[in-house]
Amino acid sequence: MTEVTANEVVEELRLTPLQVLTVRSLQARMLAADLKAERKDRNTTQKTNDLHRFVLQSFVDVVPVGRADWVPSELEDFDQRSIEEKVDLFVDLAAPLADRVKTRSAAMVILVELLTFQPWADASKWDKKTRQKSLEVADRDLAGLKLGDLKSATEELDAVRRALRLKSIKWGRVAAATVVGAGVGIATAGWAAPAIGAAIGSSMGLTGAAATSAGLAALGGGSLAAGGFGVAGGTMLLTGIGGVALGGAAAAGTGFSPLASQAIAAEAVKLDLIARLVLANSSNRDEKMRRVVESLQENINTLTDRTELLVDRIGTLRVENAQTKAENVSLKAQIEEMKHELRELRSATTTLTVVRDRLPAMSAQ
Repeated sequence: MTEVTANEVVEELRLTPLQVLTVRSLQARMLAADLKAERKDRNTTQKTNDLHRFVLQSFVDVVPVGRADWVPSELEDFDQRSIEEKVDLFVDLAAPLADRVKTRSAAMVILVELLTFQPWADASKWDKKTRQKSLEVADRDLAGLKLGDLKSATEELDAVRRALRLKSIKWGRVAAATVVGAGVGIATAGWAAPAIGAAIGSSMGLTGAAATSAGLAALGGGSLAAGGFGVAGGTMLLTGIGGVALGGAAAAGTGFSPLASQAIAAEAVKLDLIARLVLANSSNRDEKMRRVVESLQENINTLTDRTELLVDRIGTLRVENAQTKAENVSLKAQIEEMKHELRELRSATTTLTVVRDRLPAMSAQ
């Protein structure tokens, strides 16, 4: 059997720039439909602002300066349009762009991104019926999908959620890695790789471009919707780039952001769906599934090492705190911060373990 490398698996799942734009357009259409179905004035105002920011950020993230041959002609005068026209333009692009996604692997990657798309802050929720209808429309529009793909993908996501629930991991917390709860901010809401990179990189004690670069390395190139690889965190989870960055941060004695732990968990769920829905049906499936499982284990080991480091450090600080006659506010704050990081690391480790344990059964079939 031919040996399959992690890079080959990632390459199979990589989306073209036009397909990344397709993701954004389909997501914008979902947001617009949900906004239309909203009945509460407060939520309507918030969702309107979120939709506007999403479209503006999407254009900045996806469309290169000076344009490129693949960019649709409709976007040529984008900067001169009103915000309402920009939103309508993105929404109108969804169907024709989706019809150009002929390969099933790319269509399935896009479908997974739509299924796991969590755009709203905690105070706002999807209208469930509208969301389901939007997914069904996207399922019909994506030319590469087959009859029953949406049903299969939904069932797989539900299966992951049930498996996580058995480990006391709430899907809402995992999904929060792509919304404001992850600390990125609603202006990017997990969609802009540079913002995520800077947020994580700053936790490593870095600033500016260095922080962004280090943060992006930790996430393996950023999310799918930010122009990263096909599976948003696939590079990090499959090739171990995140493990290297995490190990370096631990060795240097600096912190590893809970945001990164949440993102790892969220991307592991996406990787589970992609592995079972795409890789399991491709050539050399057993080798590819093995590569995924091995890579997940490597990341589990890395997170476990970091967890042990935190446990030891918390214990040391507690001893120091106990020996201090006067209450040391700084030490208590450090303990609480590390306890929070510890919870997130354990949550991410459990999520990766759940995903890893689900996959061997598939490869053995």
